[in-house]
Amino acid sequence: MTLLVACSGGLAFPDLPFPSATAPLQPTATATTPDDYPSAASTAIEFVQALNQQDYLSAFNLLDQAARDRLQDADSLRQSYASARSTATAVTVFYTLRGGMLQEGGRAVASLVSTWQTTLLGTFNTTSTLVLNTQGDSWRVDWTGDLILPQLGSGVIALQREMPQRGNIYAADGSALAVENESMTVGVRRDSIKDAAEEQAMLQALSQLTGLTPAEIQARYKDVPGDWFAAIADLDEDTLARKSSLIAPFAAVSARPSYTRVYPQGNIAPHVVGYLGPIPTEAQDAYRARGYTGDERVGISGVEGYMDDVLAGEPGAMLLVAQPSGGIATIVAQKPYTPGRDLTLTISPTVQLNAQKLLGNRNGAVVVMDPRDGAILAMASYPTFNSATLADVTKSEERARLIRDSARPLLNRATQGIYPPGSTFKLVTMMAGMTEGVTKPGEIFNDPGFWDGLGKEYRKTCWIKSGHGRITLQDGLSASCDVVFYSVGKRLDDKGSDLLSRYGLAFGFGTPSGVELTSEAAGVMPDPAWKKTNLGETWTAGDTVNLSIGQGFMLATPLQVAQMTAAVANRGTLLQPHIVASIEGRGRTPRQVMTASAVRKLPVSNTGLEAIQNGMIGVTTNTRIGTTTFRFSGFDYYIFNGAIVNGKTLTSKQRSASTRFIVAGKSGTAQAPGEDARPFAWFTAYAPAHDPQVVVTVLLENAGEGSIYAAPLVRQIIEAYFGLPISTTPRDSRLTD
Repeated sequence: MTLLVACSGGLAFPDLPFPSATAPLQPTATATTPDDYPSAASTAIEFVQALNQQDYLSAFNLLDQAARDRLQDADSLRQSYASARSTATAVTVFYTLRGGMLQEGGRAVASLVSTWQTTLLGTFNTTSTLVLNTQGDSWRVDWTGDLILPQLGSGVIALQREMPQRGNIYAADGSALAVENESMTVGVRRDSIKDAAEEQAMLQALSQLTGLTPAEIQARYKDVPGDWFAAIADLDEDTLARKSSLIAPFAAVSARPSYTRVYPQGNIAPHVVGYLGPIPTEAQDAYRARGYTGDERVGISGVEGYMDDVLAGEPGAMLLVAQPSGGIATIVAQKPYTPGRDLTLTISPTVQLNAQKLLGNRNGAVVVMDPRDGAILAMASYPTFNSATLADVTKSEERARLIRDSARPLLNRATQGIYPPGSTFKLVTMMAGMTEGVTKPGEIFNDPGFWDGLGKEYRKTCWIKSGHGRITLQDGLSASCDVVFYSVGKRLDDKGSDLLSRYGLAFGFGTPSGVELTSEAAGVMPDPAWKKTNLGETWTAGDTVNLSIGQGFMLATPLQVAQMTAAVANRGTLLQPHIVASIEGRGRTPRQVMTASAVRKLPVSNTGLEAIQNGMIGVTTNTRIGTTTFRFSGFDYYIFNGAIVNGKTLTSKQRSASTRFIVAGKSGTAQAPGEDARPFAWFTAYAPAHDPQVVVTVLLENAGEGSIYAAPLVRQIIEAYFGLPISTTPRDSRLTD
């Protein structure tokens, strides 16, 4: 008996222990010639190299006759390895020879170590015994399934998966927005359907069981990989027990214990909470790589989608080799599941419901944000939907209707709708002009109702045809005077054609805010490079002038406008908006509290900020020029002894000793596409002006002027937020911005 340490073929075996062969080798008195040894090692090396290169034809040709007779061809060998790899979720499997090679007569053995890198089980090693026999004048591999995994030669490989319970979602007050409910999921494995006749019978049985039409049932599994469990419907255990005989004849149909997502308050912030759905076709490979089987429901939109990894946890699994004769299965590898974690949101149900109720059935969006930390207190979008409808797999018609609806109720207009920001962008233009030194708060401009700064042939008008006359920069913001901002925009362009665009980027436009919601739109912050790339045209001064009043190529989301407003309110810090307040720990995982995250400090002086803030105060209080003073008529409140009280209840002395409660805001009326389309109405504000605690931004699609239609809604939301009597929605209109 001889132990070989070094072998030909460039591979050296370290001198490590090796397992015994399937039959113990006994030393014999017959000596073997050393010339025979390298050929056994060479065959082993060649076989291992073929496995690592997945060259199964070469590997098959190295097998002994008995193994080749069992397998019949190289494709059967390939399928054996491929099936094991697929079951184990293996990305790579690498084989190495370890230890020495023990040879006696016409038989040799060595240790074969396989390193499995898998998506579900991580990396693990197994050790098998590689046996070679002489056949004629060559060495051949005595192959069995044991060379894939120990004991697989006489058994079958199986993967038992364990999906963790999905984490719950709670509102800021602790009330549940999304929770798990135990149920049974009935599903179909497509490749187990025998033929078309059985499929039709199966569809009829499932239709009786679930109430779905055969076409609806077939649609749920026809595009799912054949070896996946395709969920058809969730049923309670009693219903399934009573009607189980309907599906008993069909091997392709089975039921699995599962959890159903329930939305106890499905009407509260559905665009924020989001919903679950079947794994999208385009994402199936990615989810399979993570260990999913196909029957799972995953986050599709909102927080459910964005935080899917956190809420879902990670699947666990146990890789087994079971013996047909029964007995205890061999555990090859295992990985415990990682529990899903609960989320608490910043959404206040009270503020949210008020925002939704006040928005009503007007197409648009509302964002309510805390300017001190970027927390989103409410986010409403209309048209809307109920999360529970999309969670219930039996309501396929309603889901299909929502998806097909041309009004796009599933679109979160607060984060996915993009619109010209109109005059709300004048905050940025004013900031840029003052910071760059091309204007000052007290500079006087003359507005005759038009502006010829680009030449008379390119005359631009103010929204008031008669003009504002002589007006300062600060008052120009209060009055939303277009001529003032045309002038500032032109001066900025003279200094640098991309200068105003850079300030827009600094304020968060043209890039997603990073809020924890799926598919947030970036909007468009145009500059010379953008125009050249997208339109093949050169940027002109007119482009900057249009941009100065929030028109032209620029597009923004309501959330971006709220983010800008918060930066003005908190004196120059651009905060990343956030909806997740905390991630609750499971097991040893600590609770993670989400705090304010500053994106950047804006390059602006205190003097510039004060001028913008005073201009915004003038929007609601300057009865001579403010664009929305008529909408804030009667808003007469003071902070008295720490409470907000109606000014009518205070004496003159008490008023003078109190701080007036003022809303600082900015209106905007943006041109909408279409010759006869009504404009988009904007109003964004913060309150109270002396101590900003809340930002409210409203966008109404094709509604009209911002001061007329959006400003009253902002006022009502602020009144509701601070517990004040809610003013009636006005019906009058007038020419304004």
